[in-house]
Amino acid sequence: MSSEQRENRLLAGDSLPFARTKVGRAAWFDLPCADLADAMSFYEGLLNWKYRQMENSALADYAMIEVGGELIGGLRQTPGHRTPGGGETMPILYFTVENLETKVVRAKELGAKVVGQRVDLGKDRGCYQWIEDREGNVIGLWARE
Repeated sequence: MSSEQRENRLLAGDSLPFARTKVGRAAWFDLPCADLADAMSFYEGLLNWKYRQMENSALADYAMIEVGGELIGGLRQTPGHRTPGGGETMPILYFTVENLETKVVRAKELGAKVVGQRVDLGKDRGCYQWIEDREGNVIGLWARE
C-alpha cells in the first residue's frame, strides 16, 4: 500500500497507526505549543516534518506529524501554553492499553490524577485519557474501544 493510500484510509476514518502497537508500549507523542502555525514551521524547517489533519476530528487545533510516510505524533495548540491541569507544558507520551476505563481506575488507585476529560477520536480511531502520575508527569492512555 502506498503512503498516499495509507493517508487516505487514515483520513477517511481508519484507526491511527498506534492501534497496532502492543499494550504497554509508547505509541505516540504530542508536543504542546502556543502557536500551532509557528511550531509547524519550526519543526518543518528543523526536522523536515510534514503535517496532516484528521477529518471530522474533535481536535481542532491539532496537526499530526508525518515522517517518511508514517504518522508519528502530533503538535497540539495549548491555550496559554499550559496543560489542561494548569501546570507547565510538556510533551505527552501515549501508552496503549486494552481497556481505558479499567486502566484509569487502576491509575487512580495508584495515586494518579485524571487530567481533563476522556477524548473519543471518532471514526474507530479509539479514545484516550490523560493522567498525571505521582511525580507530576502527564501521560496519555489510549485504547481502541
